[in-house]
Amino acid sequence: MTASSRSMLGPAPAAFVDPTTLAPAFGAYAGPMPAVSIDVAGARRGWTARHLRRKRWVYAAIASEELFVGLAVVHTGFAATAFVFVYDRAAKRMLVDRTLLAPPSRVTVADAPHGDGTLASFVRGRSQVSMTRAGASLEMRLAFEGIELEATLDESSSPPPISAIVDLRDGLFNATEKRALASVRGRLRVGGRSMSLDGATAGWDYTQGLLPRRTRWRWAFALGKTTEGEPIGLNVVQGFVGEAECAAFFGGHVHPLAEPRFEFDERDPLRPWRIVGQGIDLSFEPGAVHAQHTQLLVVRSRFVQPVGLFRGKLELQGRDVQLDGVAGVVEDQDVLW
Repeated sequence: MTASSRSMLGPAPAAFVDPTTLAPAFGAYAGPMPAVSIDVAGARRGWTARHLRRKRWVYAAIASEELFVGLAVVHTGFAATAFVFVYDRAAKRMLVDRTLLAPPSRVTVADAPHGDGTLASFVRGRSQVSMTRAGASLEMRLAFEGIELEATLDESSSPPPISAIVDLRDGLFNATEKRALASVRGRLRVGGRSMSLDGATAGWDYTQGLLPRRTRWRWAFALGKTTEGEPIGLNVVQGFVGEAECAAFFGGHVHPLAEPRFEFDERDPLRPWRIVGQGIDLSFEPGAVHAQHTQLLVVRSRFVQPVGLFRGKLELQGRDVQLDGVAGVVEDQDVLW
């Protein structure tokens, strides 16, 4: 059995809107996501759609031999969130883990993920995040209490991303681009420590859409090298858009994967996880957990993102690719928003 019902991905469309249907160009593709528009045929319209159902975010990860860094800027329509964590791989602990909330006026996530200029930004007082595009480079700047980060992520030599535009029914849709194995130059300061990020590898997730009131998914993202020293990236999800965004980044190409099954203890996310499916047999050993839980009148969320190491194998290009100690995250998210 092959690793996915999709043997290959076609090229990403030049425009988000299908010229024949005037609806989003639904499908999964190899290549960059075009500028996203919510003003398309069949999409929900009006104040509720634009301000309550529209969600946008950029999540970025940087992996080195010593550290794993995760950061995000999120626009939920009615609020803004930004977070950052820095995980010490040897000590198996967080060096810093910060989450900030702000009004929606303090956050920006661009419609064009590959347009020059601001891709995402967040400001609250002296705390700020900026992600700025210049061609194939993404400049990241972050300053929170106890942490400063300056990094340039260069995607010019990375495999193409996977881009998925998915019909969620009833006038709702999701558009996402996942990229891995970008090169990194930069520096991180945590407390009194200054650490180079030169030579690290990076990936990111750009997502925008009109989403249902409740969304739930399990997700995994990994960056590193195989046991034979070849660069490897992984993005898989169970639930939500499913197989459409599942892929491995290997050998200079993006390889579609089937939607896997996540096995874990919801009561104790620090226990080992399993991710299994066609062409996927992985274990994940958490070292620490970034989490956010919200219980408000109209918003409830459970967001758990352990960080740690992947081991196991993937079936790619007709052979078994072995992973042993590849850094990354898994995620269990259940949100009513």
